[in-house]
This record gives sequence, structure tokens and C-alpha cells, in this order.
Amino acid sequence: MMETDDRTFAPEAGHPDIQHKLLSAFRQGRLPHAFLFHGPEGCGKDAFAIALAQLLNAADADGRIDASSSQYEKIAHLQHPDVKLVFPTPAKTNFKEAEFMEVLREKARNPYRRTAFPNKNTFIGIDTIRELKAEARFTLYEGRRKVFIISEAEQMRVEAANALLKLLEEPPGNLVLILVTANIYQILPTIKSRCQLLRFTPLPEAQMHDILRRYHPKVDPGELSLLVRLSGYNLKRAFDFLDKNVLQIREQAIDLLRKVVLIHRSQELMAILEPVAARQNREDAQLLLWLLLLWFQDILHLKQLEDASAKLYNPDKKDTLRKFMGFTPNADITGIVWDIEGALQDLRDVRNFNPLLILMTLAIKLHQKLKKNKK
Repeated sequence: MMETDDRTFAPEAGHPDIQHKLLSAFRQGRLPHAFLFHGPEGCGKDAFAIALAQLLNAADADGRIDASSSQYEKIAHLQHPDVKLVFPTPAKTNFKEAEFMEVLREKARNPYRRTAFPNKNTFIGIDTIRELKAEARFTLYEGRRKVFIISEAEQMRVEAANALLKLLEEPPGNLVLILVTANIYQILPTIKSRCQLLRFTPLPEAQMHDILRRYHPKVDPGELSLLVRLSGYNLKRAFDFLDKNVLQIREQAIDLLRKVVLIHRSQELMAILEPVAARQNREDAQLLLWLLLLWFQDILHLKQLEDASAKLYNPDKKDTLRKFMGFTPNADITGIVWDIEGALQDLRDVRNFNPLLILMTLAIKLHQKLKKNKK
């Protein structure tokens, strides 16, 4: 049996208060048929949903999970016939089955990572929900409960959400539906009203370190602490960062800001932006803007708090931040934050075919707001 206390069923999944609530309901046989897990991206909601599926299919009546059982192992590897994980994918004509299986295997290996199909528009379509509805009618293959997990549920097309609504209204008695979202306001009210809502908060920094080291044991502890801050305490983004030279890209972002202030050096500005925008994968361009966003959020903290060190995303750059503030004393920082967030949204939309135009437009806006004259 897995080592637990009487309040949790999967300590490594975190969120002990939510675990305690669910475990109490499980022991009383009063778990609802549908949940909506909501909260910021990267706080372990998908991993938690998988742990709940293991509770339902691999635990005794007191909620002690048998981690050595085949039920537990199959769910952990996302290979259990009664447990389905659904996530946004490109249109079937735009990706291969092998590509999907590789994403699924990676999610099984590390449920805290994002499911990604780079540079492809992804969604959850009505055909996917129809397949779930058909599967829901089948008898159990080998488990105790069917569990359908719909990750990034806000990505359901309207017709898919309406189809899911019918399943929520008349669910089979052996089915538990778990919807997961970081954008609850994009979920239809009629779906929210039929689910038990559970709000997740970011994991404590120490637990984030433990999870990251579990999958990357050789990473330097000092670097890990900085990456967690630069991720905005988002586990998905932190795992993304472990595959990139984030600190080097941060230096590019700082260099870009220096050149934006003196924008007449347009050739130097283009030398930074063109290689980033030219890459087929937009992740580096998005990362550059994300790091710029954190830079200006740190400046807001320094302006508003006497001792903002504990809140800084770039604590190792505190002196550089103060020098930058001194060089741009009248900068419209709030407006800059809004501009960067808008550019990030534009970059994430694959229908925008010209990333360089987005970046150059942002550079011009930043120049105007950084050099703003005091009135």
C-alpha cells in the first residue's frame, strides 16, 4: 500500500486540503459524478486527476491505494481501458497517430508537463466527445469506475461542449467525469452548474522543487530555484524551461530593452528579433516576451514595496533592475505590461503569420512608453 496519512490518498500530488475533502467523500460513498478542477496553469491539476482515478480504481474502502496493483500501474501509464485522458489536438488531417501517441507517452511519463503540438491549432472537437459518450455506455472492462479526464476543457468547441452537457445530464452510474481548466470563465455556465468545482492554487515552491528534481535529478539546486521563479511558479512552464537555455534568452531580453530605449539603432534591434521570429517554432519568441513581462512586473514590485526582494522573479538582477528604473524614470510600466501581454496573445494565435511584425510593433510601443516625458 502507498504510504499516506488519514487525510490524503496521494501525498506527492499536493493540495492536501482538496485530497482530504475527496477522501472523506470517497469513504462515505458520496463522490459526485462530475468535477471541474480549476486554477492557474501549472499547479498539477492533471496529475491530481490521474491520482483521483487511481483512488477510484486501486484503493481499499479506507482510501489506501495499492501502488503495486495492475490497476494503479495501468492508470499511471495512461493505458487503463476504463480511464481516458482527453486533451486538445490538431484536426485529424493535420497530425499523425504516431505524433499523438508520443504526446500521450510523454504525458504518462510526466503528468506535470504540457501536451503540445507546436505551431498547430489545437482544440477538442465534437468527434472526441462523441467517442467518450459511446465509451460511457460500455460496461466496465476491468476497473471499478470509468474515469474520463478532459484536460484544458476550455478548448472544447461549442458543439463539443453541448454534446458533453448531455452526458453530464444523464451520466452512467459507474462514470466519473473530471474537467480540468486554467480558464474557468471560458467554460459554459450550464457545464459548471453540473460539476463540483474544486479550486486549485499554485503548489508551494518547495514542492515544485521536489517535483522538478523527481524528473530532473541532476539539475543544479540554485538554477532550479531561479527557474521556478522565472516560470511564474508554473510547473508546466518550469519543465519547458529545463529544455531551454532560459538564462541566455533572458540576457537577450535585457539587451533588447537597452536597444528599444535607443531605437534609432534599428539594425541592432533587428539582429535580435529576426532570428527569434524566423524560427518555425514560436516558443522562443513567446519565452522572450514572457521574460520581458516578468522584468516589468519586478519593476512594479520595486516601485510599490520598500523590500520587494522576496517577490522578485529576477532576484539575481535586482541591481540591474534599479539601474534600468533610474534610466527610464517616467516609463509607463503598467501600459508596458499590457502591451507585452497583448503581444503574447497575438503570438499564441497561429493565425498570425508574421511574428516579426508583432515583435517590431511591440518594440515601437515599448520605446514610446519607456521614453515617456514627465508631465
